[in-house]
Amino acid sequence: MVAANLRQRLGTGPLLLLTDYDGTLSELSPTPEQAVLATDVRQEMERVAALPSVTFGVVSGRRLSDVLERVGPAAAFGAGLHGLEICGPGCAFHHHALETVHAVIASLAASAAREMTRFPGVYIENKVYALTCHVRLVPNELAAPALETFATLAQPYLESLILKSLIGTKALELLPNVDWHKGRAVTWIRSRVEERLDTAVPVVYLGDDRTDEDAFGGLTDGDVAIGVGDRPHTALIDWRLAGPSSVGRLFRHLTRLRSDGPPHPAR
Repeated sequence: MVAANLRQRLGTGPLLLLTDYDGTLSELSPTPEQAVLATDVRQEMERVAALPSVTFGVVSGRRLSDVLERVGPAAAFGAGLHGLEICGPGCAFHHHALETVHAVIASLAASAAREMTRFPGVYIENKVYALTCHVRLVPNELAAPALETFATLAQPYLESLILKSLIGTKALELLPNVDWHKGRAVTWIRSRVEERLDTAVPVVYLGDDRTDEDAFGGLTDGDVAIGVGDRPHTALIDWRLAGPSSVGRLFRHLTRLRSDGPPHPAR
């Protein structure tokens, strides 16, 4: 059992438990708005997050405000836009590059609204500082052409290195071309937790998508990487869970196995 192995590996001391949202906490949905937490997963998440020895956070490609609204107060830390915006107890991070792409994203969103209508089912998600083309509802034979068309619209900004693209699950995202990702976000959050606790804190990170591999790759000895779902996660993961329902069960077992350690100020 993963939870028992985690206890043996990590003990019962302070733990930073970080997870992606879509496909990890919630099932993947046709549109971002439809991705909601199942009741049982939410309950288990809230229980494990309330443990005195656990600092819980969510690291997502969604906007930070969206993440926090969906997860609620259980998350001591939230990171949005793959870590370009982060908040936690008494701290916050907003990457300076976000403001530099605001006008570019607005222009691309307008172009996509005109050009992408020929692909039935396409969904353009405007995150103000990032733009994502979702093709989950697009007919299979049109999904690849839709993503290619979207990438063509962004080509001038990709070539000029203003934007970069991230390939997701049936999605292509455009965001600021900076050396910042979920792995950097995990490091930033860990440093704030360790500063508050004045001790080293291991990380357990759960994720299902290619962008989560940045987080897996940023973990160090003593941390644990858990892949969720059946998509490849390379050799970076320690264990794999089937999906969000399995994540909920892991949270339940962690809550049972971890003792009520000394309270800490990271919440």
